[in-house]
Amino acid sequence: MHRYLCERGALEGPHAGCRKPLPPLTARELRLIALRQRADCQPTHGLATPKHDLPVRIRAGALAEGMPAGDLLVLPDHALMVDGLFVAAGHLVNGTSITRGEAAVDLTYWHIELDSHDLLMAENTPAESFLAAPGVRCGFGGVQALNAGTRPVPYASRAELGPELAALRGRLARRAVSSGEAVGLGPVRAWLDRCVVGANGVLHVAGWAQDAVQPDAPVCLDVTVDGAVVAFAVAGEYRADLAAAGVGDGRVGFDLGLDVPLASGVPHVVEVRRSADGAVVCAKQVDTAGVWTALLAA
Repeated sequence: MHRYLCERGALEGPHAGCRKPLPPLTARELRLIALRQRADCQPTHGLATPKHDLPVRIRAGALAEGMPAGDLLVLPDHALMVDGLFVAAGHLVNGTSITRGEAAVDLTYWHIELDSHDLLMAENTPAESFLAAPGVRCGFGGVQALNAGTRPVPYASRAELGPELAALRGRLARRAVSSGEAVGLGPVRAWLDRCVVGANGVLHVAGWAQDAVQPDAPVCLDVTVDGAVVAFAVAGEYRADLAAAGVGDGRVGFDLGLDVPLASGVPHVVEVRRSADGAVVCAKQVDTAGVWTALLAA
């Protein structure tokens, strides 16, 4: 059970890890505390939790000193305020200090709703209160009537892919390395099987990555095009060809369709980097004739 602070008068000044001061901490009206079991709103009855419901674990101190105060588990789309960015926890996964995918059964999420969307302190970390999007209260046990009324206004706009989010992920990766969270990292075997630009100019990439020291642990990856981060991925998809070749249990693949139009007749470089330390593990280049060449394979 996590510790939440709704009447947050104990916090003074800007919070550690935030570039901007948080608003004054005040008591707020509590509208709802509810639980949810699985995305389909049915109990798991001891069955493994579906992959898309698996929580993100943010280890104690992963974001800043004392932030969070203890390991914090949240849904991947649950937003936190970090370095002045309102960002989904799933965007912060790096495979070391912030992870996702650990086995879980009978998983229950607790939601705290205020009279308006706001921040709560969860394990000393600014985290969003429940935002009641239409229909999301499914399975909350007789509280669907609260869906009536106007659509709630979000506390802030969420951070999307871009330089600020990439800088935040880089800082957290460096913090994990300096704190020893990334000590167990080993060399990565990786390959970009596919880099294809479709007729619509959109890039599609697929490949695999495996940590030699932790072969069964999914590797978290950043995908860049011409130096700019365009996607995050977790190399955890099953591929029968890799299993047959003895590459772990075959659950080391990734496959992404990227909404990144590439201009024809211009060279471009696609790199895949390990999120935990920024190391480039594989890369390809396309020339002006549209021919792809491997630049690096780990």
